[in-house]
Amino acid sequence: MSTATLAPSTPSRPAPVQQWRAGTLPRFVAAGLTGNLAHAVVFLLLQVWTPIPVAVVNVTATVFSTLMTNEMHRRFTFPGAAGTPWFHGHGVGGAAALLGVVLSTAALTAWHHLVPGASALSGLLLVHAVTGLVGLANFLALRTVLRPRAAGAA
Repeated sequence: MSTATLAPSTPSRPAPVQQWRAGTLPRFVAAGLTGNLAHAVVFLLLQVWTPIPVAVVNVTATVFSTLMTNEMHRRFTFPGAAGTPWFHGHGVGGAAALLGVVLSTAALTAWHHLVPGASALSGLLLVHAVTGLVGLANFLALRTVLRPRAAGAA
């Protein structure tokens, strides 16, 4: 009998991809909520204190929060993606943000047309409802793009 067969077995540990999947959704939600908070602050400040049209306010707040949130996703949500090129995460996140801003701005414009004098808060809630749905699609896309490489893959 060889000594290799008598060696004590080591406890098995989950593969890196399994560790990555375990907390991904909660981290995604935390980063998304932080981005939504940043969006809300910029949106409300610009909406209340400037004469900027509501569509421009939404686009400005979206650009700011998107850049911040996409970087949080690269560094915090998908930590195994450190070797992924910057433009992969920001490209997918930017595409989702573009879809989100188009849909949310259309909904916001329709809302203000249907309900003249609608409050800034009601518009903000509508924007966040629409972008929440887009965020779900973004999660699924980022989960694919920012997947960590398997150990041993070059």
